[in-house]
Amino acid sequence: PYNPGYFTGGPGANCLKWNMYWDFGSGQVGDMGSHTMDLAWNAIDAGLPTSAEGVGDAFNPDVSPVELKTTFEHPANDWRPAIKVYWYQGGAMPHSPKNFVDLNRIGHGTMFKGSKGFLVADFNSRLILPLGNSGDMSYYDRRDEDEMIPDLGNFIEEWTTACKTDLKTSCDFKYGGDVVEQMLLGLVAYRVGKKLNYDGATGRVTNSAAANALLSKKYRAGWPLEG
Repeated sequence: PYNPGYFTGGPGANCLKWNMYWDFGSGQVGDMGSHTMDLAWNAIDAGLPTSAEGVGDAFNPDVSPVELKTTFEHPANDWRPAIKVYWYQGGAMPHSPKNFVDLNRIGHGTMFKGSKGFLVADFNSRLILPLGNSGDMSYYDRRDEDEMIPDLGNFIEEWTTACKTDLKTSCDFKYGGDVVEQMLLGLVAYRVGKKLNYDGATGRVTNSAAANALLSKKYRAGWPLEG
């Protein structure tokens, strides 16, 4: 049904901020969520999470939150232990590892915390910071050139190369779909207000019927969405 709140620009402005409304989108998570999370997801070989929890602005039945923090737990894989991944937006921020590093100056980025230091990165730059005031970079061992991931070009070049050869794109449908699945699961956890346990193989929450109800919706007759 029509909601006059969809249009906020005044007469003639035709300003439809559709992505903030639950009826049409998922706010900042749906806007930049998968792009920004990709910075961390790719590096840690994340895979789907086993749990999700979200806290933020008071729930509004019409619009998605501006301020939000979601926490995901990912199982161990063959090269790292189990790991937690956090998403921050709209004023929710992690503590900076150093007083002279202003994380607010990074529009979209990620921060990795390891046992010996931090890596802060956005889409174009990166900053490595030793852990503690007496830390140094003596442990750092740069990879050999033959261990580096080759440059696949921009997304159009990746697509045409994948069409012509047996190379995959760096973000194929399976990878991109899993990232989006995780981000939306964080919003579902925020909406139901509890930590959710998730079975990625079946795509179902195992401890909340209310959360499972939000994973799909009923469509009007004649307008079904199959799959």
